[in-house]
Amino acid sequence: MTQNRFLRLVAGRAVMTVITALFIAIVVFFAIRAIPGDPALTILGTESSPEEREQLRAVMGLDQPIVTQFSLWLGQLIGGDLGYSYSQGRPVTDIIGPALVNTMMLGGLASVMAIALALIMGNLATTRWRAVRRTIDGAESFFLSAPQYTIALVLLIVFAVLLPAFPAGGVATRGDGSVGDILSHLFLPALALALAPGAQMARSLKTSIATLQATDLLPTLQARGLAPWRLAIHAHHNALPPMITVLGIQVGTMLGGALFVEQIFSIPGLGALIVQSVSLRDYTLVQAVALLIAMVFVVVLLLADVVNALLDPRIRKGRA
Repeated sequence: MTQNRFLRLVAGRAVMTVITALFIAIVVFFAIRAIPGDPALTILGTESSPEEREQLRAVMGLDQPIVTQFSLWLGQLIGGDLGYSYSQGRPVTDIIGPALVNTMMLGGLASVMAIALALIMGNLATTRWRAVRRTIDGAESFFLSAPQYTIALVLLIVFAVLLPAFPAGGVATRGDGSVGDILSHLFLPALALALAPGAQMARSLKTSIATLQATDLLPTLQARGLAPWRLAIHAHHNALPPMITVLGIQVGTMLGGALFVEQIFSIPGLGALIVQSVSLRDYTLVQAVALLIAMVFVVVLLLADVVNALLDPRIRKGRA
């Protein structure tokens, strides 16, 4: 019975994800067309003739009613076709692929660093030493209040220019591309993205552990002779679901911050690509990149719900 409830929970979340994806597609499609400017003029330049621009609009489908344009684009998406970029003269899939890989590597490393930071700060914030708790609280407040692009600039100036311990930008040294080389290039931008989410998750973990410590559960388990390391595992097992939920939400913060951080560190990811495509009024490319970023966020939230259901039996039984 519990397994059936879990499957129903996952199915319900999946249906909501599909509905959210459709809503995002509608918003992305009409929002990009609200940006002033003529895509044909931007692509062909001011020296092009009105006839050439009109011909390009017809090729791009911009001469058709807006509802027809959306129906055609949605049909392409359902068929797995992201469209064709007329500003770069190649399919959108070929353009997004390398940028997506770079952004996923940056986001993956930032997520790992945020989780590690949250576990360290969250546990230190629950110690009996007041000075340590106050220091952690101050660090959390600073990381949450400082903009990610400001932190990125400071890290770049200090650790790539004044103290050149890390590369100043890019994803890999030309001709290298080893794991160590990629990690050295992504360390600073990933750290800039990880500080705020890590601090937010640390607060969630601290609150969960403090709430658990205020109950009689841990003293009861300790009185039964449970080893300290098993007590720690039990406490974190109960505190992880809220932190995972916060992590899913904070992915949006990291994706939004990546738009600026990738520019600062010259990383050819989705953030840099969407800025370039907006400046070129490349509707097809902007729609694909914006939808992809939003879908990554939605899918991460879905995975967070599934992991929480696996960790918390109350969710599987429909009690939470």
